[in-house]
Parts: sequence; C-alpha cells; structure tokens
Amino acid sequence: MSRDQEVNEERQCLHCLMVELIDDFFAENPVATGEPNTFDTDEVITALAKMVAELTSSQGGGIRQSMIEQLTREILKYDTEFRQHEAMGAPSSDARH
Repeated sequence: MSRDQEVNEERQCLHCLMVELIDDFFAENPVATGEPNTFDTDEVITALAKMVAELTSSQGGGIRQSMIEQLTREILKYDTEFRQHEAMGAPSSDARH
C-alpha cells in the first residue's frame, strides 16, 4: 500500500467532520422549539452559503460560477441518493458516502 493510500484511509471524511460539527453545535445551542435533535435549517444553509462564497471569493467569475454550478449538481445528486435510500428503508447514514 502506498503512503498516499495509507493517509487517505487514516484521514477522517470532511463530510463526516462537518456533520459532527453541526450536530455538536445544535446539541450545545438547541433550537428554540425545545425538540431534541433538531437544527435550524436556515442557519445551516446560510452558514454553508457563506462558506462557499468565502472559499470561492478569490476565484475569477467564471471559475466561481462553475464551482457554484458543480455544488448545485452535487446537492441534487445526493438528494436523489438520500431519497432512494429512504424509499428502500435503508439507514440514511449509508447514503453519506
């Protein structure tokens, strides 16, 4: 096994880190509804939008637009995947990777 493969296997998934961070944030800062395990979707969407804008701000207009279009395609792709997993009764965590 190459060193790059070993590092990739040891490296935690960025998606999983982000989900864990969001879960921890709302566990420590519950939404006003009082419902356990809930989160403010507007706050999450706004945070993600700001993060993408910040990460792409140094790119030229065409590249930035291309990245935003790629993000939109990926959102639609994973939304479809999660819906398919739900329809099959599979745990949503299986759709994460």
